[in-house]
Amino acid sequence: MQRIAFFVYIFVACAITVCAGCVSPSGSPGNVTLAPATGSAANSVSLARLVFTQADLPPGFIQVSGRQKSISELGGEAKDLGWVGGYVATYSSSGNETVNPTVITQTITEYPAGNIPSLVSLINVNDRQVTGFSYNDLPSPNTGPETQAFSAMANAATAKTENNPFLSSSSTNATAPPPIGFSEVVFGKGDILEVIRITGTGAQYSTLKTLAETAYSKIG
Repeated sequence: MQRIAFFVYIFVACAITVCAGCVSPSGSPGNVTLAPATGSAANSVSLARLVFTQADLPPGFIQVSGRQKSISELGGEAKDLGWVGGYVATYSSSGNETVNPTVITQTITEYPAGNIPSLVSLINVNDRQVTGFSYNDLPSPNTGPETQAFSAMANAATAKTENNPFLSSSSTNATAPPPIGFSEVVFGKGDILEVIRITGTGAQYSTLKTLAETAYSKIG
């Protein structure tokens, strides 16, 4: 059962973070000036070179997935902002957290450099729209001026309801896990936008800060 729960958790954590790096009209701040969209997937740099190596990860973590993102995964607004390419990698704790492991998701996308500030703001707003959480700003890591960081803590009342958005509507399992808190940082450098999210009990700010600064240093 623990092994099954582990893979179910990985699926849920990935579903939570699949929107990271994408934007939608909901919650978008006004007075946003966008640069003309340029480029295409054909001339995208190899974003996979920017993923974390084993040496970059906290002790006990391993990479469990890594893939190119498809433009079909994006909403219309994200496409209009000049999306060139994307890559997403997932890392999981491999220690004793077999039921609720901590998961790190790193989403790397390429956009016209002039659109990066607006994208950071849009993602910061949109990724705080999931119900059932309380959101709090975190200090910005040393990842340049275009940075937003926050934490999301599951509300205890929401965790006890039958309408838990992270559980099947038909689930009656009293031991099913409540919504899982996370911390996230969004930053841009040049034409690269990154979203790093840590989900689970190991979502410590110190870990998020170190990972963000490591990722930032990899961008030329």
